[in-house]
Amino acid sequence: MTEKLYYKDAYIKEFFATVLSCKSRGEYYEIILDKTAFFPEEGGQYSDKGYLGDVRVFDVKEKDGIITHLTNAPFIENSTVNGRIDFDERFEKMQCHTAEHIISGIIHSLFGLENVGFHLGEEEVTMDVSAPLTRKQLNEVEALANEAVYKNVKVTTEFPAPEELSALEYRSKLDLSENIRIVYIGEYDACACCAPHVAYTGEIGAIKILDFTGLRGGTRIRIAAGRRAMRIFSGLLDGAQAISSMLSVPKNEISAATKRLLDDFTAQKNSFAAYRISVMERQAEKLSFEAGNRLIVFSDASVSEMIAFSNIAVLKTEGILVLLSGNDGDYKYVISSNTVNLREITQDVNKSLLGRGGGKPNMIQGSFSSSEKQIREYFNL
Repeated sequence: MTEKLYYKDAYIKEFFATVLSCKSRGEYYEIILDKTAFFPEEGGQYSDKGYLGDVRVFDVKEKDGIITHLTNAPFIENSTVNGRIDFDERFEKMQCHTAEHIISGIIHSLFGLENVGFHLGEEEVTMDVSAPLTRKQLNEVEALANEAVYKNVKVTTEFPAPEELSALEYRSKLDLSENIRIVYIGEYDACACCAPHVAYTGEIGAIKILDFTGLRGGTRIRIAAGRRAMRIFSGLLDGAQAISSMLSVPKNEISAATKRLLDDFTAQKNSFAAYRISVMERQAEKLSFEAGNRLIVFSDASVSEMIAFSNIAVLKTEGILVLLSGNDGDYKYVISSNTVNLREITQDVNKSLLGRGGGKPNMIQGSFSSSEKQIREYFNL
């Protein structure tokens, strides 16, 4: 069993240990020490990074109580090595993990829900709870979580004796009865957990629920805490300031100003679309009657514009009217006819011209990946 120094001191940055084993695994080496401060990948949290001597530790795993360090250089067995943790990253993970415990504990206390999923990523935490939650409920949870931060509650851990475990109330109960580590956060939470945590909740600084979504009958919640929350919100504030400057409005009026801009854009877009359709209709009205099939190629007509054109032009076409927009290999099409049931030929048209689409007996629409020449040949034009 590897001695886990992070259980004794979550703030440990440096340590000395004896190399028990060094095994080559492809281009990497698996190093086992008698003790370590590196937290392995476990319980939804990725492993610590750092150095053994001058050699980078890329990953850390645990199996059957043995912790393995992945490096790109070997070590001599029975030698002593100096380990150094990337503590800035470790501390950020401690902030986030303790924040997740606080939120999970509050959700459990308020609504009786269980945490059924957890992932601590490089910038944010994703957690899943067992039933739907509303924005109003999560706002309450967030407010209480930050109250826990402001109160600077002491975080403690213990390994209760097996006979004590059954009498304890804590989250994430496991089938195991030995070596169960319980993390206590005052009145807010008690949970089985193997990860390092901050000593006091005030070290978290702030907790923010970023967003949430329904997931398999429950709720997936994204949160950020501590330094990571500050980085996220600094970026958001910079973006808000840039938009504020572009729109010449205060930051607290960005939403309303953006809505006005989008409404104006939508109105102009719809007006322009209506104008283009009217132009297409006038062009169609100028067509003379044509026997047989007819093909017309547009450079940038939309499907709606081609349909408007087709509604008039098909009356002046004896056979099949084929309208294309685009270039060879990438055409949108609208095909119409008053004399041919197009639904009966749609499958062959798409197969022959590398197309996709369908529609009604008198009109079909879709796309072709063939050339204009191939399309003309198919329709005998």
